[in-house]
Amino acid sequence: MISWRYHLVSLVAVVLAFGLGIVAGTSVVSDPLAKNIQERYDRAVREKDEANQTVAFYQDFVRALEPTLRDGTLEGEEAIVVSVEGVDGPAQRAVDELTAAGVDVVASFEVTPRLTDPNEEDLRALAEILGLSASATNAEAVADAIPDALGVRLALGVLGSDEDVLEGLLAGGFLTADRDLDAQALVEIGGAGELNVFAAGGARPAGTPGPERLLVPLTQRIVGLGAAAVGVGPSEDPYGYVDAVRDDAAIPDCSMVTVDDIDLDVGGITLAMAIDRFRTDPDPAVRPGGDYGVRGDMLVPGAQEPPETCRR
Repeated sequence: MISWRYHLVSLVAVVLAFGLGIVAGTSVVSDPLAKNIQERYDRAVREKDEANQTVAFYQDFVRALEPTLRDGTLEGEEAIVVSVEGVDGPAQRAVDELTAAGVDVVASFEVTPRLTDPNEEDLRALAEILGLSASATNAEAVADAIPDALGVRLALGVLGSDEDVLEGLLAGGFLTADRDLDAQALVEIGGAGELNVFAAGGARPAGTPGPERLLVPLTQRIVGLGAAAVGVGPSEDPYGYVDAVRDDAAIPDCSMVTVDDIDLDVGGITLAMAIDRFRTDPDPAVRPGGDYGVRGDMLVPGAQEPPETCRR
């Protein structure tokens, strides 16, 4: 609301200044009208200054809380962060906030368009990586197999002597990583209670598939396997990943954490508090996740009682 008011007041000030200039340049407008416009302009400038001061106050207040409510509160946790090329704005902010909270972010992965919208050659390569038969190289079969195979890999780690799906997707250019990962490093990624953080959102470039193509079914699979899932997005989000997982009937309410305002100063505090509650909440009758932020059930954890839909 503060941001909206700031922009509205700025717009009013510009319009009034423009009108005042017109009045000053014509002799047919009466002095009382010019005086009235000047007074309106001055009032708009004052309101803009007050809005700026209010924004600065709340920013300083939130930042003063960070050392207590965020910093170091998640020491010992490990996480991987998954984003999507083209809507990856929240990813670095999520990494920064998790790191400040004490989380060891072992790797960040970005889904490329070749994974969400593969051509015929990519379909054949993906079928081989996923271990599909030659008759299952059609787009629908591959699209169904990707979130299942990748979800199992991230939630449970490498299973036995199976080919590593994560390694295959990276080697094939279907995923990219923020660092070099040798074979030993890859084996240590996934499972073992790691947080699976999906950070995607913002304006969607033309041709970019929506979150229903991969991220939502991947989240479904990870939640279904009992792994810890966290969905992160910005306060203004045409891409809509966070809203999509919140609305998905296959993901029970409060079975994961979602934060829809990671771009705001309070977002990092909310993320740390929500994960901490997810890990330590003692009430067995209520699932420990929740939907937080400007569009969530609560702005921050503890702001009110969890909704009834969170009860087991």
